[in-house]
Amino acid sequence: MTVNLVRKIFVLMLIAVVSACARAPEPLQRSEVNRELQSDLDQLGVIVDPLDSPVTLYQAIARAILYNREYKLSAMEAALSQRQYDLAKTNILPALTVSAGYSARDKYAASASTTFTNDDPDPLPASPAYSVSQDKNRSTANATFTWNILDFGLSYVRAGQSADRRMIAIERQRKVVHNIVREVTSSYWRAIAADNLLDELGPLLRRVEAALEDSRRIERRRLSSPLEALIYQKELLEIRRTLHTQQRSLMTAKLELAQLMGLLPGQQFTLAKVEYIIPEIAMNISLMENTALMSRPELMEARYQKRINKSEVRAALLSMMPNLNLTASANTDDSDYQKYNEYTEMGAQVSYNLMSVFSGPANREVAKASVDVAEEQRLAMAMAVVSQVHIANMNFVQSRQDYAVAEEYLDVSKRLTKQTRDAQRVAKFGELEVIRQEASLLLANLRRDIAFAELQNSFGTVYASIGLDVVPSNLNDMSISGLSNAITESLQTWGLKYQSVVGAGQRVINPIAEQDPILGANGFVFAANTFSVGQPVKYSIGMQDGTALPDWLSFDESLRRISGTPPKRQMQLSLRVIAQGPEARATDSFILQLDDARKGSGLEIESTARAPTAKLAEPKPAKQASPASSKKSTGQASRFVQAKALSSRGKAQGYADKIEQQTGMKAFVRKTKRRNPPLYRVIIPAFARQDIPPIIQALKGMGIDDSFVTRD
Repeated sequence: MTVNLVRKIFVLMLIAVVSACARAPEPLQRSEVNRELQSDLDQLGVIVDPLDSPVTLYQAIARAILYNREYKLSAMEAALSQRQYDLAKTNILPALTVSAGYSARDKYAASASTTFTNDDPDPLPASPAYSVSQDKNRSTANATFTWNILDFGLSYVRAGQSADRRMIAIERQRKVVHNIVREVTSSYWRAIAADNLLDELGPLLRRVEAALEDSRRIERRRLSSPLEALIYQKELLEIRRTLHTQQRSLMTAKLELAQLMGLLPGQQFTLAKVEYIIPEIAMNISLMENTALMSRPELMEARYQKRINKSEVRAALLSMMPNLNLTASANTDDSDYQKYNEYTEMGAQVSYNLMSVFSGPANREVAKASVDVAEEQRLAMAMAVVSQVHIANMNFVQSRQDYAVAEEYLDVSKRLTKQTRDAQRVAKFGELEVIRQEASLLLANLRRDIAFAELQNSFGTVYASIGLDVVPSNLNDMSISGLSNAITESLQTWGLKYQSVVGAGQRVINPIAEQDPILGANGFVFAANTFSVGQPVKYSIGMQDGTALPDWLSFDESLRRISGTPPKRQMQLSLRVIAQGPEARATDSFILQLDDARKGSGLEIESTARAPTAKLAEPKPAKQASPASSKKSTGQASRFVQAKALSSRGKAQGYADKIEQQTGMKAFVRKTKRRNPPLYRVIIPAFARQDIPPIIQALKGMGIDDSFVTRD
């Protein structure tokens, strides 16, 4: 029987050795790779929510967050960190071990004993008596409870560190979302520019090539100056090079957006029609700094890492402590030779690693140094975050200025192209000049769109630098519509933001050309409801050709009033007003008639829906005329209508400006001579008796019922 058992053991060992030696590298089969590749393509090509309508900016961000592979990877890493934390918590529990065993032998474990004398055993007798204390076949089982106090303390610390690593994974996931929002915003607006201009680039490039060929033919035939032809060809080549460069950059914009949204190249989608609305940041720089220092994921990660390093100091202290091991077990044994087959055991053991006296302090110093390093890293990160906030804000301001310049350049290009086309109709320009202007106009459109895309990119960078979350942490509806609505609400919480809307509205709702723009003696005031760009509005005015106003003409932005005395022979001016609001920027061009500014007298009454408006000729207050002389002169006021009398010159001037703003009537402030303290009167001049009733009626429209006529 012993020989058979040995043989069995030898065979088992031989099989194990052969199995280990038989293992060899095995390359992947091409068929297996093809199956995996097809499976990957099927998974990547699945669109959970079909793209059955134009994609808005917020929907693009929502799709990128839901279906972007980088975000999914960060989410899986966060889930893995949660499972690691759950595992670390189980390590705090004591050990409870259950074991069972069976042993067998071919012969009994018989043994004999002898006496022990003078440190030597006595020889066994010739026929010793053997005894047996266990069976040949034996079954045992036990359940052992073990609690190591030192391991419990270390596991508790490690579980806290694992919880902090879980929070670090969440902060990294937030960082991925911030990057996605910024990248999608930039790609979306670049894709909008590509949609607007790529279809026009091809025909224009062909026209540029045709213009180049015509110019070369003209040069060869000596139909124009060689220098002029070469200069023109150089301009066309510059335009062609710029068009090719922008075409190359725009062709990939939509592919980049598709990748961010989790789409495969080739999957078709359309973008919503948008309105160019200039974004605003509803925070001052101090609030931006504080928000960034509180919210940036990198800083939060550094704070959690510092806490992990502090826990490592506690772990180093615990490792220097003595170890106390508590055990308790319940046992069973089926041996016939034991009186009690079931019994329990308890024990306690204290141990201490003496070498920890040397290694423990060194480990503690290393842990403390890591805390100091983490603190310095956090401070360095805080400094970098503050710098990034300022740099992002400066870039945003500069991008707004660049966009304003691009918008003005586009407006000039549009009007210049229109003038060139009109001149071509009367044979003042040839086809080549028109092509050049149209190419310049397309480039101006392209520069405007690129500038707006850069503006939106800098705007997204500002929000990424601040660390604001566009996705609420407690959001339950993670559908495309639910997520896009949450993103919209989150962004609008912090101020006026970019908007992606279908169907752009008209920003000039009351054109100045329809407001009878005539420069009277009191100037011309265009209506407050001319533009719909939000409040507050900043106005600027210039000539339609982009030049500044002539020296004799001035513009009061607060009153929206254009005033001045024109030259004798000039009859009209072509002007353009620019309104910049928080929602948009709009322009309106009109022709200002100058006839009435030279009349010097007369009063025109205009009835409006709000209140009657009087247009008065500019008086000459420096020459006080007597009642007698005023009857002979029509250029000076013979009577005045007093609207108010106030104790402060500033208040009186403000009231006079209010009258002029609401009624168009010129009001003056005069100080009383015989009163102490003096009063400051707000008066409106009347050049004839028939002028007085309209003035009083206009004042009543403002709620002034106690006005009266005075000759002083």
